[in-house]
Amino acid sequence: MAPPSLPALPSNLKSIQHYLKIAMDYETRDPPISYWCRLHALQTGLNIKKDKEDLSFLLALMDWLEKTKQEMKVHETVSDEIVAQAHMENVAVKLFNWADTEDRHKHYNKNVVKAFYSAGMLFDVCAVFGELNEDVAQQKKYAKWRAAHLHNCLNSGEEPSEPAPKPDDQVINDSDNLEYGFSSDVKPAEPAGHSYAHDVVRPSISVQPKPVTPPSSVPTYVQESSSVLVTPEQIVQAQKHCKYASSALTYEDVPTAIDNLQKALRVLQAGQQS
Repeated sequence: MAPPSLPALPSNLKSIQHYLKIAMDYETRDPPISYWCRLHALQTGLNIKKDKEDLSFLLALMDWLEKTKQEMKVHETVSDEIVAQAHMENVAVKLFNWADTEDRHKHYNKNVVKAFYSAGMLFDVCAVFGELNEDVAQQKKYAKWRAAHLHNCLNSGEEPSEPAPKPDDQVINDSDNLEYGFSSDVKPAEPAGHSYAHDVVRPSISVQPKPVTPPSSVPTYVQESSSVLVTPEQIVQAQKHCKYASSALTYEDVPTAIDNLQKALRVLQAGQQS
């Protein structure tokens, strides 16, 4: 996937440059992530465009997205939105987990700030699949707050506060406009011998699939082999957990895959919403 050849970003669209930078970070490592970041940038830009210069930039971005979608339609993480959402959230959570672990070990540096910041941006991008559920929204809020807080502390020389206090809304809003000064090749440091993407630590806020409410006219089905009632909503929920498990195995993240498969099994066996 070749990066788009775009005009200079108009000043009116400055707020979408964060997503375009994240897209560049993932250009070769994970092209589908890059695609969804640019799509989110386009959707955001269309809501704030003011003049012909803005529209010209967005139309060029739109042309690239349409062409790229056709080229990447064989990839489930582009063609299937359920798989794409699971993949996006998994990547964001792994990045958040790594930053959170480093933060709690008091390893304060630009890589940790970059990881929190990027995780927050990726959670933002998840909005292309619909409204964020409460858990994802809270984790996004914390990631943005912690990135801004650590960034400010590194600049001022102050000792950062302990992790996980209640984020301050004003600081979070300000963080969207911060220029962190990272080059696109700055990536979170990885422990020797393995990738942080495979070393998952459970976050304090779990990421769950968005609930799907079936039409009231759809009947409830009964499994012939048992008395358990399985509704269409529960079937969709189980399917989502299976998709999440498949996405996790792409990154050899066995614990997350097992966890989601167990959730799918519980939904089908006991009708439990996990």
